[in-house]
Amino acid sequence: MSSLADMESKIQAIEKELHIVKQALKEMKSLPQHNKHDGIQAICYFTYSLLLPKAKGHKGTVAANFIIRNMGSNPLDHPFICLRVTPKERIALSAKLGDGIQYDQRINPLVMESWNYMSEQAEQMGEEKGEFWLKPVRVSRIEPGQSLSFSNFQFQFEMGEEQMTYKMEGFFFCQQFPQGVRALNHIIIHL
Repeated sequence: MSSLADMESKIQAIEKELHIVKQALKEMKSLPQHNKHDGIQAICYFTYSLLLPKAKGHKGTVAANFIIRNMGSNPLDHPFICLRVTPKERIALSAKLGDGIQYDQRINPLVMESWNYMSEQAEQMGEEKGEFWLKPVRVSRIEPGQSLSFSNFQFQFEMGEEQMTYKMEGFFFCQQFPQGVRALNHIIIHL
């Protein structure tokens, strides 16, 4: 019976997260449209599932996607992202990175792209600072109304005896947004 209650609790948490994203979108639509960036709008957000182990001492897993949506009327050029994890020493990020990764867009309509580190230095920053700077391999522009997704990545976290908070933040950058756009939501796990 407790597994049914756990599932209901997880569903409620996901519904709450979806409500927050919908509310943020609603607020964005109601903002005045008379700024210097008319026609240039973007949002980014996480979708994710939390997989908890049955016993303490094992690792939990978050399976996630980071989605960027061009909400404006102009294209967004040279997109890249930063995913920041804390505590960096206790979270292991895993993703399929490289040129040879192929996705079947008939299965998932999001523009799913293979991704790679921005540079060798960016690869080291993942270990040193907990910041993962990634760029799409083939996509250099997100057209109006289109989405781009860093899909199917995971991170594992330890389920020890001590209380711990794990956090992943996401940021989207492009030529039009050199200062970046913060994700509408974060992944936060309190244990």
